[in-house]
Amino acid sequence: MIRNREEVVFNGDVKNISGLNKKGKFDILPKHANFISLIGQTLIARLVEGQERIFQVENGVLRVLSNKVEVYLGVKTGD
Repeated sequence: MIRNREEVVFNGDVKNISGLNKKGKFDILPKHANFISLIGQTLIARLVEGQERIFQVENGVLRVLSNKVEVYLGVKTGD
C-alpha cells in the first residue's frame, strides 16, 4: 500500500520494490526481513503481472512488516 496525505495511491500485489534512502539503493523482495526507512527520489513497484509502477518521492517512510509493505508519502522529517 502506498498512500499520500489524502488517499491511497496504490494497493496491490507486487513481485518486488526498489527504492533509495540515504545509504543508497535497496530492494524489498518476498519474505523480506522487517525493515523501516526514510525514502526519497524514486520508488519502483514491479507488479506480479510484469508492469512497473514508478512513484516520484520527495520524502516518505517505507515499512516492511510481516511480508507487507506500507509506504507513506509526504512525511515531514527533521532534516
